[in-house]
Amino acid sequence: MLGCLLGNSLSAQDNEFRWAIKPHYSLLWYQGELGSQFLNFNQGSNGAGLAFSHYLSPSFDLEISLLYARLNLTGTIDQHEYYSSGNIFSPGLLLQYQFNNGYLLKQDAKLKPYAGFGFNYLIGKTSGTSYELQGQYFSHFIDELAFTPHAGIKYQLGTLLSIFGEAYTMLSTTEELDGAAIDLQNDHFGGLRLGLIIRLGRDKDQDKDGVPDKTDECPDTPPGVEVDEKGCPLDRDLDGIPDYEDDCPDDPGLPQYNGCPDTDGDGFIDKIDDCPELPGLPQYNGCPDSDGDGVIDPKDLCPDTPPGVVVDEYGCPVDSDGDGLTDDVDQCPEEYGPMEYMGCPEPPDVGWPSSDKDSTPEVYFETDQYELDPAAEEELQKMVKYLFENPMMNIRLYGFADPRGSKEYNEILSARRVEAVKKFLLRKGVPENRIMVKALGEIQEVKTTPEEENLNDDQKFKKARKVQFETFFFMR
Repeated sequence: MLGCLLGNSLSAQDNEFRWAIKPHYSLLWYQGELGSQFLNFNQGSNGAGLAFSHYLSPSFDLEISLLYARLNLTGTIDQHEYYSSGNIFSPGLLLQYQFNNGYLLKQDAKLKPYAGFGFNYLIGKTSGTSYELQGQYFSHFIDELAFTPHAGIKYQLGTLLSIFGEAYTMLSTTEELDGAAIDLQNDHFGGLRLGLIIRLGRDKDQDKDGVPDKTDECPDTPPGVEVDEKGCPLDRDLDGIPDYEDDCPDDPGLPQYNGCPDTDGDGFIDKIDDCPELPGLPQYNGCPDSDGDGVIDPKDLCPDTPPGVVVDEYGCPVDSDGDGLTDDVDQCPEEYGPMEYMGCPEPPDVGWPSSDKDSTPEVYFETDQYELDPAAEEELQKMVKYLFENPMMNIRLYGFADPRGSKEYNEILSARRVEAVKKFLLRKGVPENRIMVKALGEIQEVKTTPEEENLNDDQKFKKARKVQFETFFFMR
């Protein structure tokens, strides 16, 4: 009866809903001197109650409840029938253990068993025919304590509503309910209880993101920002910058670029970088120009053009006259001319008289180089002196390369070598009209003496990496 009061049948609450209210209906079964009413549904003992439950932890709830119970007890002692009826009000305080606490069972299950115990205070009045008074009428005021263990299960219908069923026992400390006291056997009650559980008291959610403050790891999320189960703004690319502040929410990026990546580290974020994987320059929207010719590397077909050389739209040196010799080495860039004359038109036949010396002077170069070393400059200085002392003599220069490399490349290399010698002579004061040049490309066969057989290829080919010069009497 009083056990009805076990409104602690309320389901466990949680951090989001710390309070719940539980209206319920109870069937009561008497057990005492008048006999047992177990599973007897005709006696008419029943009750109704209302309880308030408060969340303490995932395992425990505390409940305060109030029960109204209506009693109708009958029974036979020594072949005489007795009865007792009355009304009882019972406040109670109960502690309930939730098995769905995350340790024993999952918290988010729909079926949730529980068990608990508590104390109820019985206040009321019963009256009837008393065994103690030999069948005479009695009336008792009830003012006693009862212990109320219970167990039940709830089924969650939705976020706010559940139903429950519960079995209980109410162990009273009085014998005055039924008007009979035999062998000091106290009156006990048991029964079934059915009811609703309505959850109340949603926790505060100051940022209104749907996650209560107690479990919200980011309680100051701006309004309207989408959050995860922890209450923190979503970060799809996991770069530490929330999506609502991330200009590139699907690509991991850097804080200084508002979450956008800069793969090549050139200060241009990838989405505006024309060359996102190559460090580049501002004037080229993040693309590089390695040789500084004004053509970005991805479009530059000649990425190693020397500084200062005029290039075309593809980044290659310009050949204005189309003679195959680019303007930077073409001595006559506006006039078509063969390679051997450094891009100038072929001069008139002057007979190219033989040198008046027994041996032909020459200077040598390192592999794939066209700069003059000190030994070469010393040899050329002798030729400068000779030309100054013999103003009627002119000089003719022949440029060569060794046979390694492509024919086209060696033609350019021999031209650069002969041009380097010519520039040296010009710097020393030899008039340009006294100098004639030919770029002859590679020497196909390099002959060696027996003494040179043990040399490596680079040493053997040195005699082919040269500029040879001859002097002759000639007047333009």
